Amino acid sequence: MGREGWLRRLGPWVGIGTSPAALMMGGGVAEGLSGGRLVLALLLGAALLGALATVQGLLGQRTGRPLAALTAGPLGVEGSRRTASVVMLLMMLGWMGVNADVAGTALGRLLGIPAGAGVGLFGALMLAVALRGLGTLSWAALVAGLATAGLAAYGLQLVFSDPANDPTLSGGQTGVDPIGLAPAIALVIGYGAAFSLRTPDFTADLARPRQVLWCALAGLVVPVIAFALAGATLQGATGDWDLADVLRELGSPTVAYLFVSVGFTGSVLTNIWSGALSLADAAPGVGARAGLVATAAAGSALAATGFADLMLGWLTVMALAAPGLVALCAVHVLRGGGARPGWGTVGLASWGAGFGCGLALHMAGSPLALPAAAMVPAVAYLLLGRRGERDLVDATQEG
Repeated sequence: MGREGWLRRLGPWVGIGTSPAALMMGGGVAEGLSGGRLVLALLLGAALLGALATVQGLLGQRTGRPLAALTAGPLGVEGSRRTASVVMLLMMLGWMGVNADVAGTALGRLLGIPAGAGVGLFGALMLAVALRGLGTLSWAALVAGLATAGLAAYGLQLVFSDPANDPTLSGGQTGVDPIGLAPAIALVIGYGAAFSLRTPDFTADLARPRQVLWCALAGLVVPVIAFALAGATLQGATGDWDLADVLRELGSPTVAYLFVSVGFTGSVLTNIWSGALSLADAAPGVGARAGLVATAAAGSALAATGFADLMLGWLTVMALAAPGLVALCAVHVLRGGGARPGWGTVGLASWGAGFGCGLALHMAGSPLALPAAAMVPAVAYLLLGRRGERDLVDATQEG
């Protein structure tokens, strides 16, 4: 595999950073926080998300391995295939269900066709791009991301040119449904948690570590902060963190639908590509092109059910599942470990314990949920993985 320049792999990062969902995420945080705490939550959340994506991306760049090969280290080849790849596939399908639902509906309204037809058409267009390969996908996502930023700036200018709208982060309609700082940070991390896990799929062929950092900063962290702050300001000024809804109310439905349909392009392309890689690992008999087709079809079908309504809950679950797996991969690579056959019982148990602790603390309303989901697997695998890890197949044969 040849080594690529970072601009050739920037598109998927930009697609996540400039998605209309980033605006919605920022507005969602602004519903619960205001003023300095709001800004702090968005900045810290974006920084931690960027760090998570960078660490995982560096693992891919350093080893030249995509995600499936990395998780085969701590979890074992069979364990990774039967657990991590399935979880990653479900994450990608879930995100595509959210993204394609909103984008396809907007495309349908833009073209004057039924929403279901718009979802199907959008999914088909994204599949056609993905089938042309990662290079075409990345450039398409980059162009769409830049177009989205321009449309968002134009739309916000229309919104705030109305004297009745007072853009503010410390008053207006911010903080109307209070939440804690830690849950707000978790929401920001959850927004990009699925992508942060998948960054090795887009960094394995980068030439230098600093290129991963540039992708993370320019493609993810800066756009996420900008879009989240814009969404928060929108919430404070209008009480609605969906720019498309506000634009429709202003009598600009064409701009609104164009913004949404173009804005989710990069996200859906990433969902299809990474979902197909996970499917190929979970079911080795599925070819690359067949995996792309199957992922696009399943994601589009899920989108047609209105999955976007479950967005916030889905973000929280992903925020708790992703960091522990990144930690396991990092510990394993730093120890010089490679893929191992069978089931990595200690790795699987460590990841499961971290997710279980995080979920339990989240349900209890504890701010320690996200740190626990990241730290428990790391500490457990660090202490037990080197000398205590055994292949479940070997253990079964021995006993």
